[in-house]
Amino acid sequence: MNTLKLPSPLPNAINVKAIALSCAAIVLITLLLQATAPYSQGISLLWETLFHFDASNYQHLITHLTYLPRLSVALICGFALAVAGCVMQFVLRNPIASPTTLGVAAGAEMGMLLGILLIPASINIPEFIPAFLGGCLATSLVFILSASKGFAPLHMVLAGMVVSLFLGSLNTMLLLLHEQKLTSVFVWGAGVLNQNDWSSTQTLLPLVLIPTVLLLMFQRPLSALQFGDSVATSLGVNIKQIKLLCLSLAIFITAAVVSEVGLIGFVGIVAPAIARMLGARTLTIQIIFSGAIGSYLLLIVDLVIQPFSGVGGELLPTGAMTALVGAPFLLWLLQNTKLPATLKAQTESVSHYKLVPARNVVLALIASLIIISILATLVGKNQFGWSFGINAALIELRAPRVLVALLAGIGLAFAGCIIQRISNNPMASPEVLGISSGAALALVLGTLFGVVVGREQQMLLGTLGAVLVTSCVWFMGRKHNFAPAQTLLTGIALSAGLDALLRIAMSSGHDNASALLTWLSGSTYLVTTHDLVMLTLGVTTVGGLALSLNRWIALIGLGEVSTSSIGVNTTLARLMLLIIVAALTTLCTIVIGPLSFIGLLAPHIARSLHQYRALPQMLTAALLGASIMVLADWIGRTLWFPWQFPAGLLASLIGGGYFLYLMKR
Repeated sequence: MNTLKLPSPLPNAINVKAIALSCAAIVLITLLLQATAPYSQGISLLWETLFHFDASNYQHLITHLTYLPRLSVALICGFALAVAGCVMQFVLRNPIASPTTLGVAAGAEMGMLLGILLIPASINIPEFIPAFLGGCLATSLVFILSASKGFAPLHMVLAGMVVSLFLGSLNTMLLLLHEQKLTSVFVWGAGVLNQNDWSSTQTLLPLVLIPTVLLLMFQRPLSALQFGDSVATSLGVNIKQIKLLCLSLAIFITAAVVSEVGLIGFVGIVAPAIARMLGARTLTIQIIFSGAIGSYLLLIVDLVIQPFSGVGGELLPTGAMTALVGAPFLLWLLQNTKLPATLKAQTESVSHYKLVPARNVVLALIASLIIISILATLVGKNQFGWSFGINAALIELRAPRVLVALLAGIGLAFAGCIIQRISNNPMASPEVLGISSGAALALVLGTLFGVVVGREQQMLLGTLGAVLVTSCVWFMGRKHNFAPAQTLLTGIALSAGLDALLRIAMSSGHDNASALLTWLSGSTYLVTTHDLVMLTLGVTTVGGLALSLNRWIALIGLGEVSTSSIGVNTTLARLMLLIIVAALTTLCTIVIGPLSFIGLLAPHIARSLHQYRALPQMLTAALLGASIMVLADWIGRTLWFPWQFPAGLLASLIGGGYFLYLMKR
């Protein structure tokens, strides 16, 4: 009996798409090479340097030692990060996993910094080893935090985001502590591909190719994972060992890239996505396609920015520019892709519901806040050690800082409560959704370009940045009815793109860059009476308005249908509440920088104190946020005296540590 064998269209489809994409990429790269080659001599100079090298010709020498090595490093790093992202996505069955979303890059950067500080110069240890250990630490944290949820894809991304923010705060603290030793790390951290010889190429080539070959050798046991863990086990595959081995190889590849050129974002998530869109299905084809696409992407981005690097002594980091390309792509992908069921956010259920009178909790927190504020005002350190006493001069210096920290904590807690309740997303906050980054970016650009002069101009510019980001989240969320997972991932993509712009602005070599770094960490050091008055009026007015609208905030959480059925215009209500969030975020950002975790953390602690209704939760969260900020400012001022650490940085460490504990539970 003859069996009809149907031809599979997939290979042909892949070939046609791949050939078309390759031809377009080759044409584009050829044009860019012609435009960016040294001394405006185009590809002819590259040809002469490669095949007729003359060591006495300085043009050949410069091209051979700077331009060509940079091209090779871009190709290798793009290939490496794309392969690492592809393997992570395949092993974890998570289409949004990558070295950046799982915290690997931030961990590798921390390992690098600790290696520079702790390992003596006499001990010659390759830089990728501490980076690899840091990446392993970050990944282990993500797995520990995700274990309670069965390693659900969305929960892993959330855990990776929190770990990245937490480790990023630690990295910033190390930078501030050892500014002279690590002065160039901030620019390096943004992903710089500049080269002076072929040493980076020689280092990276074996560190990338050997793990890639090993990964290709494991394609058969890895392919079995597509059918589920139970089927793979029945086929004799040791799931835990193969996953651990392959993830370790992916982390090793990432660490090698980070140790050599710094952080390069989004290549690991964009390249595998494009490969799948082209029809790649088997692991081998996905790895090869992803690697080739990653090389193309990073090379094209680097060639595009080369003409703009060095203008006026400025440097455009390639890694930050890839985030500017990758963030819009991820936003487009989220808008045009229906998330699988495993990526849907689960409704947060309240276990062990317990009714605790709000009055008792609020009174206890008010008493705690008063004690902490008095402690922060009267207790400090001087050259003789700890000091305690009522000194008018010291109180005049400390009181504005304490009050500003207190008000900023209240404002961000209000903003976090509102954004979480109206989006039905317990992981939303001004920091996560990019609202803080939008306000901070507008202020940084205004400062660097001399637009911002007084607080009034700062307020207008910051509010504009926050409102623009809020509008983006709003318009993109409408298509998916503000689905929590979609909104959250949209915010993560926006935050990454805005943070990349911040890195570019900060690495511009401007005189104000160093001062801006301290401000971005959330410092209260230079606050004035004018700042205190502005924050008091702003938080009191806007916060009072938010409290008066607590009925809207409570009703919107019931859903669109229920809210509309009782006569509430949900569109208008959401819009007004989002404007309130933007205003509160801007007020706090202007005075003490874009703080992390307060808007995310305070509402969670309020719920853990059994305050579930809108008004009690907002009041409780505000008091908690104020207490954390005042405590963080006091610790940063006294613990490392005479050095001072920004309150926002300490708040992110305190809040981040507690939030990691909450996620583990």
